[in-house]
Amino acid sequence: MYWQRGSVTEEQALLLFKHLPVDISYADENDVLLFWSGKDAYKTCDARYIGRDVRDCHPEPSLPVLEEILRAFKAGEKDVAEGWKSDEDGVRSRTRYVAVRDNHGVYKGILEIIQDLRDVRGLSGDQKLPGW
Repeated sequence: MYWQRGSVTEEQALLLFKHLPVDISYADENDVLLFWSGKDAYKTCDARYIGRDVRDCHPEPSLPVLEEILRAFKAGEKDVAEGWKSDEDGVRSRTRYVAVRDNHGVYKGILEIIQDLRDVRGLSGDQKLPGW
C-alpha cells in the first residue's frame, strides 16, 4: 500500500509535474478528462479537452483499444495496460494506462503516462551518482 508523506501546494504540484520525465493525463470514473501535463507526447490533446470525454482527444483508430481498457479497468479485471512505439532505432515511447482506485478498490479513473525513451536508449553500464 502506498502512503503519502508531507504535502505540497497546488503551485508546487504543477511544478513537479512539469519536471517529471513523463507526460500524464487523468480522467475520472465518468471518463471526463480533468488534468493533463503535456510537453511533447500529447499531439491530439490540449486545454480545450479539459472537462470533456477522454475519447474526444484520442485518435479514431485508438478508440476500440481505449474502450476495452476502460471496460476492463471499470470491471476490476485489469489495473495496467501498456504499449510502446518503435522506430528504426528501437523503442521511442512507452504508454502506460493505470486504473486509479481508492483505498477500497473502487475505480476512480484512469491515469495515462507517456514516456519518451529516446534519451535513455543509449544508456549503458553504470553511473551510480547523477553526472554532469
